[in-house]
Amino acid sequence: MNGDKVDSSMNSIPSVSLFRGIYNRVAKRLGVDPSYVSRVARGERKSAVVEKALAEEVRIIRDHLNNHENNHNDNHNNNHASAEQKKKSPIKSRSGEPLEA
Repeated sequence: MNGDKVDSSMNSIPSVSLFRGIYNRVAKRLGVDPSYVSRVARGERKSAVVEKALAEEVRIIRDHLNNHENNHNDNHNNNHASAEQKKKSPIKSRSGEPLEA
């Protein structure tokens, strides 16, 4: 089928598509058009207010991703430590006496 063929032009998503949500959120917050925010982001227009709002939006996303990554690592490490502790703890019989492994 033609739909199964890989089109090399589709391998990368243009940055405007990746950032469309950010541009829309900033535009809504500031009461401007998203295309204006996009132009400021690309350097075609200058606006300290839009640049500051974009930087803040990116910071929020970065913080969220960092917190998610930290939570993931903490959970992974806690689960891993629990497994290690289980390995180190002696196996006990039903009577409570340690068994040899």
